[in-house]
Amino acid sequence: MADPILRLEHLAKSYGALNVTQDVCLDVRPGEVHALIGPNGAGKTTLVGEIAGAVRPDAGRIVFAGRDVTHLGVAARARLGLGRVFQVSQVIGGFSARENVMLAALAHQGGPARGGAWRMWRPARADAALAGAAEAALARVGLGARADVPAGALAHGERRALELAMALVQAPKLLLLDEPMAGTGRAEGARLTDLLLGLKGTLPMLLVEHDTRTVFALADRITVLIGGAVAITGAPEAVRANAEVRRAYLGEEEAV
Repeated sequence: MADPILRLEHLAKSYGALNVTQDVCLDVRPGEVHALIGPNGAGKTTLVGEIAGAVRPDAGRIVFAGRDVTHLGVAARARLGLGRVFQVSQVIGGFSARENVMLAALAHQGGPARGGAWRMWRPARADAALAGAAEAALARVGLGARADVPAGALAHGERRALELAMALVQAPKLLLLDEPMAGTGRAEGARLTDLLLGLKGTLPMLLVEHDTRTVFALADRITVLIGGAVAITGAPEAVRANAEVRRAYLGEEEAV
């Protein structure tokens, strides 16, 4: 079996007397969708911050793409191939969908996002290769016909798809999806789920999500976090049947 693309080893993080993550072990294997779920206050946000590099764990180790990245920051991990779709929209409303994706690609290459060199953006807009990469990423998420639409004029679900294109254009080795269904209605959520199903197997994903329908539709494995600690990691069927998980989180919601 191939080595995991991401491995968390005994992560711990406390704020005063509050233990937010406790001895967390988790891995993401090549090509799989690994979901992270749990009730509010379970420590998911802190754990995502630790994975992304925004929060420094008090103990433990994070290995990404074969490298110990425990002490690396957000930008360094992104350059190593950790892509992220945020819970809160990160698009620039006045830029077209194509320009948003081009800007994400340029930032990954070391353009405007490094050193604030926005003067580089004007010539970059005319870069045919950059535009072609952006259009390919937009087509991949079903927004090819919406490339010239300002991001601010897109429907909420389309903006979430745009953010996915912005991550994909950077050719990530792992995609960290931080509540991609946040704020979407049932129809938009179903479209995004279908989109992610279409990407499944093309790159590994760590999905942090409250929408259990999406989780059980997508995940190969699920880790449940309760009180900052891992309650169970396993196949969806095993997680669904686990009595502790049902009491603490799923309840009767997933009874069918």
